[in-house]
Amino acid sequence: MALNKPLTFDAPKILGVADPDVDPEGHIPIELLLKGIDVVVPLWPEPAKDPGERDILTVSFEQPGEPLVSIQNTYEPDDMKPEFIIHLSPEYLKINDVGALWYEVHNIADNPSNSFPRRLTIDHPGTLEEADFVHATKWGYLNCDTVPPLWDGVTVNIPALAGFNVGDRCEVLWRGFPTLNGSGSEFISAKKTVIRPALSEQDIREGFSVVIEPYETHIKPMVKNASATVVYTVYRDAKRVGKSKTAAVKIDRIEPGEEFPCEPPANMSMEAGKVVRRGHNLFQIVWQSIVNIWRR
Repeated sequence: MALNKPLTFDAPKILGVADPDVDPEGHIPIELLLKGIDVVVPLWPEPAKDPGERDILTVSFEQPGEPLVSIQNTYEPDDMKPEFIIHLSPEYLKINDVGALWYEVHNIADNPSNSFPRRLTIDHPGTLEEADFVHATKWGYLNCDTVPPLWDGVTVNIPALAGFNVGDRCEVLWRGFPTLNGSGSEFISAKKTVIRPALSEQDIREGFSVVIEPYETHIKPMVKNASATVVYTVYRDAKRVGKSKTAAVKIDRIEPGEEFPCEPPANMSMEAGKVVRRGHNLFQIVWQSIVNIWRR
């Protein structure tokens, strides 16, 4: 390509996506989101034709807040054909948002010519389902009767992660709030991120569990009519490739008629799930002492 004056090309076409005059938003069908899209770039005017010449084609895709994706290919005279098909793999199509796709051609003198951008919309139905609080009641509560008890930690199940890769990283974010619906001023000290540094085949096939602990730091701040939320995010290297919906669980550590919240037993030797209230701790200590003396 020996042109000195930059050109402006029409926006690229994507196989299987309706043309802009039919769908200006460029919604990508779900089957293409799962296998990737093919971008059609027609041969540009005056391509490289002499030995030693080359043209560089770069196809780029960008979404707000996400790193720019660029796929670059170099073509020599023998490589030229009426059109080029550039594949954009599904790993770049996981974030629900709008984006822009365009291409740029550099000739032998590195003069750039660009296409108009093509607007694309990514909308995965039901992408990354919520995490599950396996020990919550059917009304969505963790309370003084939770088994195992809250001071043993809160178990969070992350569902199967179909479509992601072995070695991807998963970060699970737990946050605490003074309301029942995960709103209001966050308990900053209760925040915790649990990192799964490299997903295994089993993690992807079956999901996995994490335990939020220790109690004193991450659970105890939530006392009455409180809640916690969990969001998990999947990364490939430094790029975010998936994010879950927000899961919420209600937390209430004061039972009806009680003045104080339930707390861990003073000697931590009670049966799993049995709750000792702050006002009952002294009785438990005295009773256990009597039992120990009797057994001697």
